Amino acid sequence: MFASAAALAQTVDTTTWYTIVADSGPTLGHVSLEITPRADGRDLIESQEINLREHGSLPYRARTRTVLSEDAAGNATSIESVSRVGRFRTRTSAHIRDGRVEIERETPSGRSRETVLLPPGVRFDDGDALVQNWAPEITPRLEFLNFDSDALAVERIVIEAQGAPDARGRLSAVRLRYEGDQLRGVSRIVLERGRVVEVSQPMFGETFRTRLTDRETAQRSHPPYRVIPNMAQRSPYRLTAEARRGHIRIRYAFRDGVTFPLPVTGEQRARTEGEFVTLDICTECGPGLPTDAATLADASRATAWLQSDHPRLRAMAAAVRGFNVSDARKMELLLERAKPYLEDADFSGHYSALDILERRSGDCTEAAVLLAALGRAAGIPTRVVSGLAYSRESYHGVSNAFIPHSWVVAYVDGRWRSFDLALREFDSGHIALTIGDGDPRSIAAAGQLASLLRLDSIVEVRRRSS
Repeated sequence: MFASAAALAQTVDTTTWYTIVADSGPTLGHVSLEITPRADGRDLIESQEINLREHGSLPYRARTRTVLSEDAAGNATSIESVSRVGRFRTRTSAHIRDGRVEIERETPSGRSRETVLLPPGVRFDDGDALVQNWAPEITPRLEFLNFDSDALAVERIVIEAQGAPDARGRLSAVRLRYEGDQLRGVSRIVLERGRVVEVSQPMFGETFRTRLTDRETAQRSHPPYRVIPNMAQRSPYRLTAEARRGHIRIRYAFRDGVTFPLPVTGEQRARTEGEFVTLDICTECGPGLPTDAATLADASRATAWLQSDHPRLRAMAAAVRGFNVSDARKMELLLERAKPYLEDADFSGHYSALDILERRSGDCTEAAVLLAALGRAAGIPTRVVSGLAYSRESYHGVSNAFIPHSWVVAYVDGRWRSFDLALREFDSGHIALTIGDGDPRSIAAAGQLASLLRLDSIVEVRRRSS
């Protein structure tokens, strides 16, 4: 969710502390960066702690410690990360050699391995060295490939200066993160003499700032941040059940001059005109995702989050896979099979399909991940969609609002169709902002993109009576 502390500290020889605060006032947590010299290089140790709470549940702390090791020449050699959410522990180890990264991820449900090939020129420093020597008046735009230690994937980074330095010599710039052509993150940085002194990130209408501070301030006790109530977007109108079963047209204005394409699904069509984007959402409003062989194959493969090739998931899907019914019906049956594993609501962290089977709890993101994995295990191409869903009833103390949500699109019976395990049914109150494979990056990106959209109008489109 938050920018790397390394992007703030750059060159220090002691522990540096940062606090994470929301513009509305609450503190979320803190970050520290320690640079430890070794005989053959150095270690950059980043620690982050966030204190959160959901409505009706106990508070919990999310802690992450990441160690990036470099050799004497400054080349990244390994990344070791341990994260804890409550009592759930995840350990990730990445070794960098010969143009690739070998990744091993370990959770209570087991181990997984994958290899990421590195393109030429990829960086591991978030562009720190480039920013330190940046002359925006000569080169107003920096663009490079970076391996993100949180996503464990290669991203394309674009940094653009926003005007001239102020009276204090501070320069503002926007930092955009892309996965291929899809926008996955937006932050604003403030530079002072080549050093980043503040990073701000939008998230569901809030702006979170990571600021340089002292240890005492960073570690000061504070109430847990309530996620859903603060991230819900109030609707100017109450959407009836009848309207949500029909055709809804939503118009958004892009904020802060940042425009980006919104995804299309089998139910959502998007049309961008200048600073506005119009979404039409209904049962057959959208053209759906591509249906070429490569796209369907990619939506059928096992991933680190959708372990559809694991014997346990394949066994759960085996009987449904063999039924002589439509693929749409198979998805409905898989939805029923997944329900018992999500009877206990838990809004902490984000977990893989196998982790969900072990924990037997989760929220809408876990529901989407599990259903998508079961779909693939049954031979049905699936993707995880993240965005917003309208809730008329009180949810986490908020009603008549669009709340963060995830669901599944599946290629069934010759078309892409949406299935929602968490809400049990899909309707036109769902707004798709990102499409991925259940990975935290694409899910978190939906929260960022939502904050870059301002609701302009909502219209119920009714057919003319003949």
